[in-house]
Amino acid sequence: MDINSMSLGVSGDINKLKQFIHLYTNSTSIYHGTPIKHFSLGVRPWDRLENSTIDLCATADFTISVHPVDINFSGVIDMTDLANLKKIIDVLPISYIEEDIGIWRNGNLFLGAHQTNPPLNKKSLHTTITNAKMVNQFFELPIFLENPPVYSEFGSIPFWDFYLELCKRSDCSMAFDIGHYLGYCKSKDLAFDIPDTKHEIWSLIKTLHISGIKSWMWNGISVWLDQHSDPFNNELIDAFKPTLAKAYNAQNILLEMEGSSIEVERNNIDLVKRSIAEVSRNGNKKY
Repeated sequence: MDINSMSLGVSGDINKLKQFIHLYTNSTSIYHGTPIKHFSLGVRPWDRLENSTIDLCATADFTISVHPVDINFSGVIDMTDLANLKKIIDVLPISYIEEDIGIWRNGNLFLGAHQTNPPLNKKSLHTTITNAKMVNQFFELPIFLENPPVYSEFGSIPFWDFYLELCKRSDCSMAFDIGHYLGYCKSKDLAFDIPDTKHEIWSLIKTLHISGIKSWMWNGISVWLDQHSDPFNNELIDAFKPTLAKAYNAQNILLEMEGSSIEVERNNIDLVKRSIAEVSRNGNKKY
């Protein structure tokens, strides 16, 4: 795919979706005249949509995906939650569902920043594959599995081998979160490193996610935080450009900016647009 044909997207909850619809049709908004053509809707099982929002989405000329937030792909899945989520998904023109693997909920407790990613081992790989297949069949929609933020043990399977096997055996695609992977590299004290263009994983990566990042040293330890409200920094953009140059099968680039100011959103959008133009000019030669 020509990277210039990729759409940009933004994410948020139901209130952000309503705001987005308003801004999307407003000729003076920050989205007017930009490649913003996608919205990733974060929903919880108990959320409900107003009929007016459903009607507007039905005729929208942008695509919509759903990010359910708290499906435990790497643990036990609550089927009641899935049934409730399906009620939301069925009334919208959803193109795909994206969700971080890992453990996000413990009963009614949302773990938030204490979410646990699965160790990269055979047991968690098998569990996540089994759950992904089941969720795919339940919703009858494409599933994009996202690499989660990293806060716990890693296991022995190399990162890219794990996600290639996961996607191939579950018949799912990958949502590659560049900031999350940058955090993984920091936690392992590795340089940011991605496979070469010929690696099979690039055919399975269908969307790229980028967001603000906080990073600092604490007692000699590299610490990072995936911070959606922050501006995109140079470290993130330096990781984004070579990734974009290789992601030939990606449909869109999701700019995760929940909680950020209009000024930060505008600057982030402009920065990504300039980065796309640069990569388009240089192709793979520079990266």
